[in-house]
Amino acid sequence: MSKKNQFAKPEAIFQKGFDFLEAGQWAEAINRFEQVIALVPGAAAPYISRGDALQGLLRFDAAVESYDRAIALEGGVPEVYCNRGVALHKLGQFEAALASYNHALALDPGHADAWSNRGNALRKLERADEALASYDRALALNPSAAEIHANRAGALEELNCSAEAFAAYEKAFAISPSYHEAQQHLLWLTMKGEGDPARIEQLATEVATRGAQMAAAELRARKTLTAFRAQHDLEQTEYLLQHGYDFAGLIEAKGALAYIRARANSAADVIALTDKEIAVLAPFYEKVLRAPAPALSGPCLNPANDWSATEDRYFKATPEIVVIDDLLSPAALKELRDFCLASTIWRRDFQNQYFGAFSDDGFVSPLHLQIAAELQQKMPRLFGGQRLEQVWSFKYTSELGRGINVHADFARLNLNFWITPDEANLDPQSGGMVVYDVPAPKSWTFDQYNSSSDDILKFLKEHGAGSQTVPYRYNRAVLFNSNLFHETDAIKFKTGYENRRLNVTYLFGKRFKE
Repeated sequence: MSKKNQFAKPEAIFQKGFDFLEAGQWAEAINRFEQVIALVPGAAAPYISRGDALQGLLRFDAAVESYDRAIALEGGVPEVYCNRGVALHKLGQFEAALASYNHALALDPGHADAWSNRGNALRKLERADEALASYDRALALNPSAAEIHANRAGALEELNCSAEAFAAYEKAFAISPSYHEAQQHLLWLTMKGEGDPARIEQLATEVATRGAQMAAAELRARKTLTAFRAQHDLEQTEYLLQHGYDFAGLIEAKGALAYIRARANSAADVIALTDKEIAVLAPFYEKVLRAPAPALSGPCLNPANDWSATEDRYFKATPEIVVIDDLLSPAALKELRDFCLASTIWRRDFQNQYFGAFSDDGFVSPLHLQIAAELQQKMPRLFGGQRLEQVWSFKYTSELGRGINVHADFARLNLNFWITPDEANLDPQSGGMVVYDVPAPKSWTFDQYNSSSDDILKFLKEHGAGSQTVPYRYNRAVLFNSNLFHETDAIKFKTGYENRRLNVTYLFGKRFKE
């Protein structure tokens, strides 16, 4: 074989691998790049592309190794350092990712992606002021990048520059009208800024509608449905029909969901859908119902409670946690529960088979905002100086027995309350929550104190943490310092849609850093 043909073979294989890479066929791409590496072991290019394909398979450790090999062979290439930084970021190694982006920028100060990604790493390290400067450099190079404008807005939020953040999200949304995350943040900032309720309702409807469209598009692409999602949605369609709701496709969706669920052996199963089922379900998922939840003419908080005494109890408590029974008035409790049961905004699925709806998904209404306002009015020493940061709700699979893992939140005050009647709870001594008496360390980032369950449990054990278990009760609230680690207690509820455990959480203020 001639020398020319010897080189032609790896080039052809490399090109085929690159075609697979562009098509998102990661495993096929890796196979081709490894063939090239075997033929030409001193070439950096197949290691670089192999790293990119490994990222597609979420094998970030292996991707970093592949990039490191390329750097050893070829020296400094800005794009390789930038991609290496992305892989390190995905691994949660933010300092190392930052160093990799800095390497890229030392080689090419005009690398817009490196400046942008550098800002993302700095935000994870809670260095928002430096992140803002990095995003500004990125935008000077690429002013039409909607994602960079949105990330810059996030840094401004973290610096409590709400007006500037709002303008930056508006810019991102103007550049890319389909940018759902920017639209969500516009709703969130409008809500936190105590904006016009009519404007909040409009934005909530828009983000919920966009979320529904995305869910339908994902279903068409994925062509599968988990059994626990099918079970929930089947139960909800039955509830809606029983309570007088009806819209095109609802009955057909109920029939399709019943057939899909019947094919599963367990709630964890992932069920392949037929084209006919997708044709029925996708239009159904594109629709969104946000049940009416108007402000009440009477009180939302139970007027029989002594709210000043509740504040006193909180300030005297060590750690800062109090239990409040009969939190809401009967009228507010009914309206909020009806909103949760009827609204089709439960778009977020979690590993432990529960569902989430957040204010920036459309889980907000005049009633939600009235509850927040009354908390600030009735307990001004606690809530008066704190801004509402987020509202959400979780709906659980009754038979699974597990809920949210141990974590802390980004706020100062956490008000968590339960709105499923006590008759649904099969174990009155559990079903609530566990709050630990050791706060998240000041040095920990959001990902560490909110998502790293193994590290948190190790930390709690090392510090001899105690805990308080609060049993589940209908209309019971737990008010605590949001920097305290907490988790859902064991869940054992009756089956059936209206028996699913429902909790609502309000977060106020910024996190304590003890």
